[in-house]
Amino acid sequence: MMRKLWVLILLIPVTAFSSEFAKVGTVGAQFKKIGIGARGAAMGGAYEAVSNDITAVFWNPSGLVNIDQTSVFVSHINWLADIGYDALAVAKYFPGIGVFAFSVSYMNSGDIERTTVENPDGGIGDFSTDHMMAGITYARRLTDKFSFGANLKFVRERLDDQSSNAWATDLGIQYYTGFHSLRLGMSIRNFGPEIQLSGDYWDLDNGVPLSEPTEYLPFHFPMTFKLGAAMELYDSEQSRFTVAADIVHPNDNVERINAGAEAMMWNKICFRGGYCFEHDTAGPSFGVGFLWQKLTVNYSYSDFGVLDWVQRFDFIFNM
Repeated sequence: MMRKLWVLILLIPVTAFSSEFAKVGTVGAQFKKIGIGARGAAMGGAYEAVSNDITAVFWNPSGLVNIDQTSVFVSHINWLADIGYDALAVAKYFPGIGVFAFSVSYMNSGDIERTTVENPDGGIGDFSTDHMMAGITYARRLTDKFSFGANLKFVRERLDDQSSNAWATDLGIQYYTGFHSLRLGMSIRNFGPEIQLSGDYWDLDNGVPLSEPTEYLPFHFPMTFKLGAAMELYDSEQSRFTVAADIVHPNDNVERINAGAEAMMWNKICFRGGYCFEHDTAGPSFGVGFLWQKLTVNYSYSDFGVLDWVQRFDFIFNM
């Protein structure tokens, strides 16, 4: 089994970089691309092999195996254009069975001024759009080196009075190589059927509605494949320095590389940094984490260039 796993891992980079065609605008549910968790975001998204707390629900679900009791996660993201994105997760370890988790995230655009062909300047009220995800995750350690995790989630999107619903899944594995602290992580996220808005709309020809309304076309989820590696360059009882890198293969854009690092000092404070290479807008990220008894507080700052910057705040409470 492990020999086959290594063959697969060695082949992945070849297939991942075989295409440079960016299929931008061909998938929906774009909010699922947003990384939840300030720690992973601060490391530039290089989190596949690092995931070892409850935020693994939103990155690589196999990382949940490192939870040995109960963990609660609360997050808020100040997204672009003053959009808020909130998330909650609860995970619990069951001896001899594995770790189960429940998670939910919600994004709302706030009020948007409504315009029409007849009223291009507005003044006819507002509308809004929101996006919701709720999921159940299971993770289990199959051997002392190999762990597996899966996430089944329900996704709902609403645009004014029309909505779409669908199911999707995430699958992830982590493997400890035995070479120092080197570990590998791999996941496929947002794998599922097409999703389609309900109802129909009026298409326009030079501002004139056509004679018949048109149904919305179905679209794919933003499915993403990731392969990552992480390793401690320094590790002692109170301090450690971790480096990580991920290869990211989205189904609607070119492949890219995320790289990041985390320095923990005195088991109390963490400094993090990372960079997204080949991304359209994302670049450097920075962050800090504070650990006090059973509580962890994380913050991250991500620069999206011309689109401004994004802040994330979250709290993790381990019981």
